[in-house]
Amino acid sequence: MSSVFTFLDLQGHINFGNRAHTINSTFGSRTWSAEANMGSSPPLAIADICDAYSHLLTNGELRPLPPVFQIYGRNKVFSGHVVTVKCFEDNVLVREFIAQEGHGRVLVVDGCGSLRSAIIGGNLAKRAQNNGWAGIVVYGCIRDVDDINLCNIGVRALNSYPVKPGKKGNGEKHIPVTIAGTRVCDGDWLYADSDGIIVSSVELAGV
Repeated sequence: MSSVFTFLDLQGHINFGNRAHTINSTFGSRTWSAEANMGSSPPLAIADICDAYSHLLTNGELRPLPPVFQIYGRNKVFSGHVVTVKCFEDNVLVREFIAQEGHGRVLVVDGCGSLRSAIIGGNLAKRAQNNGWAGIVVYGCIRDVDDINLCNIGVRALNSYPVKPGKKGNGEKHIPVTIAGTRVCDGDWLYADSDGIIVSSVELAGV
């Protein structure tokens, strides 16, 4: 399927996929000029995006994650290109990703919803911050909450749990994962704020 789409926003038409950054996008009372702010992240209003692009919700191009995630880290609003990893009560692959330069990406960790160990702790969150990751979404648990909340990064997780994970290196990376019933693919785009998380198959121009 082609990744070039054109959809109507609150002001006019926006191109998805072909990066038409010459228009202004208005969400609620906030206007952001993508052309003037090329390379920067505009304020996000997830609820307004969902209202403006309800047709994308219908056809599955825009997918909200269920409201099961707690908010951690200093950055309540974040977005980026998705990198996926799946691991069950083991975080070796997660460590390998976070050791790399993030380049503003978002690491989505399918921890299979386990509440029996913490995939991310304070040290990993700080390393992710220092390496330029925009955010981490964990379908599982974290720990060292006070430390994570001091990091300039966005973190979402089901809850906190004090037990560390295994170190066997089990898991898969760069694969489609299912996060609380919602499909997320390597290469998707993720947008998060205090209202929730949405995933898009294509980058939303002007968002």
